Amino acid sequence: MQGDEILEFGVQEEGADYILRPGGYAVIFNQKGAIAVIETPRGFHLPGGGQKLEETIEETVLREVFEECGLLIKVGTFLGKADELVFSQKEKTHFRKRGSFFMGELIKKYNKGKEKDHSLKWISPDRAVKELVHESHRWAVSRGMGKSYFDSSRN
Repeated sequence: MQGDEILEFGVQEEGADYILRPGGYAVIFNQKGAIAVIETPRGFHLPGGGQKLEETIEETVLREVFEECGLLIKVGTFLGKADELVFSQKEKTHFRKRGSFFMGELIKKYNKGKEKDHSLKWISPDRAVKELVHESHRWAVSRGMGKSYFDSSRN
């Protein structure tokens, strides 16, 4: 994959206008080899989220990871960018969620995080590749493991 290539996941709905929503996410391993995921009522997601206008993408990752799960991390290797085409029932809007994915090094755990419906879980990388809600997140975990998502996940 080239550094400037942006993969696309999801199916574009014909005639729908997609609003670009940039965000940053982290693939964080603990000492036992498990990956940090956020469990919400909608399933498992990588820690991260939407970028504010005044933030760099790395600042977004740091803020979102802390807010969602109370982890202080160091932003590491850039894994790549991927778009996830989604429809938000709540907002009745189509979004092109452009994720920038990074490895994250765990420095310290502070608290449970600020978001009430988000809980930190540590799961195996193989489980993450199977159960993360967004395909772009599954792809990023595969990259973080040094594997090709396209060769191994679609068997």
